[in-house]
Amino acid sequence: MTKPYYADYVNRMLRFYSRKDPIYKTNIDEINYKCVDKVLGKLSPSDKELIMDVYKRGDTLADNIYQVSKERNINQDKIWTIVNKISKAIARERKLI
Repeated sequence: MTKPYYADYVNRMLRFYSRKDPIYKTNIDEINYKCVDKVLGKLSPSDKELIMDVYKRGDTLADNIYQVSKERNINQDKIWTIVNKISKAIARERKLI
């Protein structure tokens, strides 16, 4: 399965959001931050914490998901499903799709 065209952009948005003290260099950074905040605000606290744990790490997305799944004893497929669902919701909120 190929990844959607918006995947890299949304991944960057989520990585930016997961920083402790994000600094807005442009107006777009602030817009992206607010979009992610709106979508993640609708999640359960446990799902939001899971997403934040995946994206705050410095490795590739696949490696981060692997590490989080091992640490939390959660199936990787479940994490991938959550990540894909959230990515699509953020892309919609940002009007990328």
